[in-house]
Amino acid sequence: MIGLSAGLALIVGAVTLAFAWPSAGMGPNEVPIAVVGPAEAAAQVQDQLDQAEPDGFDVTAAADADEAAELIEDREVYAALQIAPDGVTAYTASAASPTVARLVTGIADQIAAQMGQASGQTVQVTVEDLVALPADDPNGAGLAASGLPLAAGGIIIAALIGSAVRGSGRQAAAAVLGPLAIGAGVAAILLYVLESIEGDYLPIAAAISLAAAATGWFILGLRKLLGTAGIAVGAVVVMLVGNPISGLTSAPELLPAPWGEVGQYLTPGAGATLLRSTAYFDGAGAQTAVWVLAAWLAAGVVLFTIGAVRSRVKAVESPEREAAAVAA
Repeated sequence: MIGLSAGLALIVGAVTLAFAWPSAGMGPNEVPIAVVGPAEAAAQVQDQLDQAEPDGFDVTAAADADEAAELIEDREVYAALQIAPDGVTAYTASAASPTVARLVTGIADQIAAQMGQASGQTVQVTVEDLVALPADDPNGAGLAASGLPLAAGGIIIAALIGSAVRGSGRQAAAAVLGPLAIGAGVAAILLYVLESIEGDYLPIAAAISLAAAATGWFILGLRKLLGTAGIAVGAVVVMLVGNPISGLTSAPELLPAPWGEVGQYLTPGAGATLLRSTAYFDGAGAQTAVWVLAAWLAAGVVLFTIGAVRSRVKAVESPEREAAAVAA
């Protein structure tokens, strides 16, 4: 009883640490933003931000507002600041990260306040949300909440197929159909029921299906190779490690370094980036995420194939061994 209680305490403590630690240590880490103006203006803003938040922001110069908007829509920066004597304009993209949008708006307010103190006049702050979240979900709660079900979906796929479907061929077919069904259903819920994302149905369904397939095939491959222990190993990688550092609820650059970047190379983080880019940015910034998911899917197929071949070899060898034993 004492050992069981201690083990439960360790497990629950590990789960609590995995999910609470990224949020507790949240803060900007090289968040890319732009400043409209010459390189000297960007360097000046960079120095000011470094004094307030060392290594918090990575500032790029944009020639004009149009270039700044292009950088935001291509997902090269999260936001941009345009500083003029009569006011400060913050160009944001709440669809990329509501948290970063609020953070940059706060910086614009601080710059305007400093300019007002120096000039003795009121400096106006204008905020333009170039890629906004839907009016029905302005904080992106639905999109953020979809992360856990999407991560769990791959685990459920592997567990159900591994336990309920017999035969490697039928399991492989189910592992193809299952993610497609999840993508179709979840995309419909997010688009038409919750109305928490925007975009075309088919690309969004395809993005969700790829994310589910990458997780599902990886864990199914582990199960085929390791048995039921493979489900536990896969669940740890996806749920306890990958999901908390996916950056879906905030942004990868707001997580403790270097875990935000690491999370983008696991299936929950790559899937979150792919879904956000597909829904709001016409796929901009999703190339790396697609390659990451494809790599996990390929790894799962390889593991599954090795496990299937090994099972087949054992099945063939068993009768031969029994026959040899009888003959002996």
